[in-house]
Amino acid sequence: MENRNGASGLNQLNPRRLILPIAVVIGLAAAMIYLTGGWNGTAGWNASPTGTPPPTPANGSPASAAIETKLVAWRQLIDANFAGDQACASCHEKEFQAHQRSGHSHTAIRMSASQLAARLTDGPPYQDTHREQTFRFEQRGDALMVFDDAHPQTPSLPVSWLLGSGTHAQTPIWVDEASQRGLEFRWSYLAHRDGLGLTPDHERFERFDPATIECYGRPLDAAGVRACLACHTTMNPPPELPIRDDLYIANVGCERCHGPRKKHVQMAEQGLAEQAQPLVQFNDATSYMAVCSQCHRDARSVSPDATANELARFQPYGLQRSRCYTESPGNMTCSTCHDPHDAVSTSRPQHIRNCQQCHQPNTSHDCPQKPTGDCIQCHMPAVEWTAGIAFHDHWIRTPTADE
Repeated sequence: MENRNGASGLNQLNPRRLILPIAVVIGLAAAMIYLTGGWNGTAGWNASPTGTPPPTPANGSPASAAIETKLVAWRQLIDANFAGDQACASCHEKEFQAHQRSGHSHTAIRMSASQLAARLTDGPPYQDTHREQTFRFEQRGDALMVFDDAHPQTPSLPVSWLLGSGTHAQTPIWVDEASQRGLEFRWSYLAHRDGLGLTPDHERFERFDPATIECYGRPLDAAGVRACLACHTTMNPPPELPIRDDLYIANVGCERCHGPRKKHVQMAEQGLAEQAQPLVQFNDATSYMAVCSQCHRDARSVSPDATANELARFQPYGLQRSRCYTESPGNMTCSTCHDPHDAVSTSRPQHIRNCQQCHQPNTSHDCPQKPTGDCIQCHMPAVEWTAGIAFHDHWIRTPTADE
């Protein structure tokens, strides 16, 4: 965007007055680095094409020096603006403790530090009956290594990250920092089994080249690796920087939704917390839903080819199609029924009471079929997605005869 003076509109922004409608943290970081001069002020991010990893420059080359300068700027940005979850605890103890119970607090774990790694090294190999493979696990130094006993000529692979809250599943990935590519393993931890099973959606990959890493799972290009990590972390580096675990803020923490809060913490220590307003504000239902939709998805980000079973995974998409949402403009968000800081409640009576906030007995909003029945069972049934994993369909509606 150009202003009348011909300068970039971004240069005219005052960071203290910058208010974003949603927590697009990468965009926020881009603007902040741009404003502080950490990048070339005219080139901006100059991102590599989607799926193409940035070239690895030779040590000592001008390109290598430029990347190192940007790495320094990135680390300075993180240190100057992000406080970390623990910093919120002294003033927001209730919310902090709730967040620790939630799946968001452990969505991205280094595999070597996970409890699952110890279970795998002490337990039996995983038998992949779909492809008649046996995956064996060994701890070597700081890395959990995976071996394909059916194809011993294929080198073993280390597991880098374990992604997912564990409420339904956790899926391991390997990230190769040298090539800026990776792999999603064929096996995942499935909560309903309390053990390993086929990674969701890997039924499609029955055919593979045993001479390649395909024998371990689904290869990921740079864009695929970044997409996996982006939804499971608080902060992730832009495409201009390499994929390195030390450049990420792991898990979905307080600042993923509320924005960088270090200034707020510093002001709070002086009794002036309200003078540091959040960079991300929830002004209405639309902006609130947009934050959740970054990862849980809405109509803008679901595939047009998605099946009804797949769509049940995407709660904002379903909720925004519901009459409950469309006929209560500005009044209904995810937090109408869910505490955004805490683990999702499994109390069916509590969820029925949520429905009865509007659908009160003996009123025109009363259910004509089962006024005292189970609202959830009829109007938000559990739908199996795959591998025994089920989600409640958030498209709240009266079921039809063919549903």
